[in-house]
Amino acid sequence: MRRAVRVSIHACRLALGAMVLLPVFWLGRADSQPAPKPPSGHDSVTIAAGPRYQGGGLRRLFLGDTYRDLWATPIKVPVLNLQTFAGGLKPTKTGGGNQTRSLRFLGADGLDYAFRLVEKDNATVPKGFNGTIVSGIARDQVSAHHPGAAVTAAPILAAAGVLHVTPILAVMPDDAGLGEFRAEFAGQLGMIEVYPSTLHDAPGFAGALEVIDSDTLRALLDRSPGTRVDSRAVLKARLVDMFLNDWDRHAGNWKWARFQAASDAVWVPIPRDRDKPFIQYGGIVGAAGKVSPNLMGFKDTYPSVRGLTYNSLELDRRLLSGLEKPVWDSIALDLHGRITNPVIIAAVRAMPPEYQALQPDLAARLRIRRDSIPAQADRFYRFLAGVLDLHASDSADRATVFRHADGSVEVQLLDGGDTPLLRRRFRPEETGEIRLYLHGGDDTAIIRGAAPGSIPVRIIGGNGSNRLVDSSVVGGRLQPTHLYDVGTVTGVRYGPDTLLNRRPWVHDDGRTVKPGPDRGGRMAPIVGLTANGDLGIILKLGMNQYRYAFRTSPYATRISLTAEYATEVNGFRVVGALDRRTEGSPLHLTFRARMSEFEVVSYHGLGNTTPVGTSGFFRVEQRQWLLQPAVAFSLSDRSDISLGPVIQYSTTDGIPGTFLSATRPYGVGSFGQAGVRVGVYLDKRDQARDPRKGILLDVSGTWYPGVWDVRSAFGDVAAATAAYLTLPVPFRPVLVVRGAARKLFGDFPFHESAFLGGRGSVRRLDLQRYAGDAALSGTAELQVPLARFPLIVPFDLGIYGFADVGRVYVAGLSPGGWHTGAGVGLWIGVLSPSTGLNLELGDRPGRSLVRVRTGLNF
Repeated sequence: MRRAVRVSIHACRLALGAMVLLPVFWLGRADSQPAPKPPSGHDSVTIAAGPRYQGGGLRRLFLGDTYRDLWATPIKVPVLNLQTFAGGLKPTKTGGGNQTRSLRFLGADGLDYAFRLVEKDNATVPKGFNGTIVSGIARDQVSAHHPGAAVTAAPILAAAGVLHVTPILAVMPDDAGLGEFRAEFAGQLGMIEVYPSTLHDAPGFAGALEVIDSDTLRALLDRSPGTRVDSRAVLKARLVDMFLNDWDRHAGNWKWARFQAASDAVWVPIPRDRDKPFIQYGGIVGAAGKVSPNLMGFKDTYPSVRGLTYNSLELDRRLLSGLEKPVWDSIALDLHGRITNPVIIAAVRAMPPEYQALQPDLAARLRIRRDSIPAQADRFYRFLAGVLDLHASDSADRATVFRHADGSVEVQLLDGGDTPLLRRRFRPEETGEIRLYLHGGDDTAIIRGAAPGSIPVRIIGGNGSNRLVDSSVVGGRLQPTHLYDVGTVTGVRYGPDTLLNRRPWVHDDGRTVKPGPDRGGRMAPIVGLTANGDLGIILKLGMNQYRYAFRTSPYATRISLTAEYATEVNGFRVVGALDRRTEGSPLHLTFRARMSEFEVVSYHGLGNTTPVGTSGFFRVEQRQWLLQPAVAFSLSDRSDISLGPVIQYSTTDGIPGTFLSATRPYGVGSFGQAGVRVGVYLDKRDQARDPRKGILLDVSGTWYPGVWDVRSAFGDVAAATAAYLTLPVPFRPVLVVRGAARKLFGDFPFHESAFLGGRGSVRRLDLQRYAGDAALSGTAELQVPLARFPLIVPFDLGIYGFADVGRVYVAGLSPGGWHTGAGVGLWIGVLSPSTGLNLELGDRPGRSLVRVRTGLNF
């Protein structure tokens, strides 16, 4: 057996190693090609932005045409003159984000400049996927970016009245003046633009007295009640982003300028880094865009608002919540009027003339999208208005909330010096909930007014001595406002990555963690395929639906439905589940319903030494229906104590010529039972899938009284536990020790027996091979990861060895002793054993056991 395992590992290494060449053969190398050095003394050069993306028929078939032809088209561009541009440029440092490298300069005119490469340096791929075909595809999808998008965006931003930079396409010279940066940037095609800053004595970008980044702005907003942002300018800039289909507007892509003295400052947005306008995915990536919100192509129509706010939602919520709908409508109409047909023509002509073949189509799409700006603004407004976050500061702020008779809610927010921070009236047809975060300081909030119906309001005080008073009435109900952190409060924490949407972190299982989603919802598919010797091939399909709400963790509601089919028994199992959480309470309601045709598939009678026979003789055909509602007390996101009734009904066919038809044990035929179940589920593992350390404990007790078809009361107590430990030795193997026990009391039907056999107890035995009124089992397993291979996806290769032991008891007796089994296994998984292929070798009475399991479960 050991030799067979070594041969299997060697074969896998050879096969997987050979396939490593596939990404290079199909997609080409992912490293950058050296740029040609421009001829000395020339003021212009002809260069292609990225000839590597040209691709052939196979690449275009699978990955789309994108903008490959543009990237491979030679264009004539000036060579940047370091001696004359801006009076002379002196390189200072490199910069750039995740994908685009840049070189910073100081100009003789006192301004900072940035030379941003058109070619992307890196591809964004999930952790662990570097070197795989997935990373090759991501690298290739740079071709989905329009290489001239930034120069096209500038004229539109200018016409819209949005403060912006104006990039110029140029090639970096092979100039000694580049110093240490010469090797990396000489000969590269990029865009030179002013870098918004005020690092020097003279006024900076566009005459600004100060320019800051988004992190600094957030700190000012949190600390100083007098900090003001030009929200109208932010909205105008965001509508232009959507017009251009530029979804990558995270906080790092903005600068903020002030043009007045600090005491009167209004911070004006400067959107930067125009890499994503007009992006055009294709092939399998374009198809993936049907389910991924940020993989959207530039079309006549706007994509979903969720996709267009994928990287900007926190900023949008913080800075646009103070603007009422008429302001949105006014700005949208103004923008529609500013972006005229001549402006669009001038914008598309700003790109290199060699790209002119795409200009008519691009201009036509921009005109259609321009005409839809008011409708898109309405969609954007309603997307944000559903649940509104309003933020005060860490000073002593005062809020007044008034509920009007028409259901609207007016909010006025003042700082300690009576400076107005916010005043807005929210209408119930637009807004579903208002959340006002007062943050630090000794804050005051007064809620007044009476209405038959009103928008739900939550006021979160934060740290400080908070006076929150609700004297409002809604539908005859007194004090309907949700108030948090009343009185003297300490210990409220905010994480470093809260960006502009500043929400307190939450406590979970003794830890302070980043808050999860608190609005909206999502759908998650369930797909599984398992092959083993017990039930044959099991195909699983289903769906999880999650809904999120304020301070409900890990969700407000989860509804799941799964359907499975097992080939060995030609049977189905359908399971539906509901979990309903309550804000601020560990109590939650659960409900589980199940119809299964393979819960019990074998019965050999009671005892630890029941006779051996053909599997068909001991076959059971049973269908079970189960209803199990419960009230649960959450110990953490993954730990519960639950209590509730259990209702189960089963029908067992008496197949002629089988052990069941000959013996007719108690429970055969139609059998109904109803009882009560209590359970404790404690999960202290580091992660639910492929844990490497921690403990899992599942304990339950069930009691069925003598009602329905139960002739006398019976019950059971069951416990299962598992411990995971990563050993501090080479390869970091994981030792897993599992144990299970079950004891029944009273006269129980056959299908409630304590069974032994199959995976989860002693895997060398047939499923449910032994039955008794009690059972014990244990397993020790050592999982050893060996290597990782970058293929289509990153595959992990590992081996494991296991030893199982177990026995059943009847009336305290267990003749025959312990049943044991051992074996080894080999896994090939995607970053983990649970999402891959397992080949297991062991022993089974009378024959060898070869078991293949696929862990394709999502």
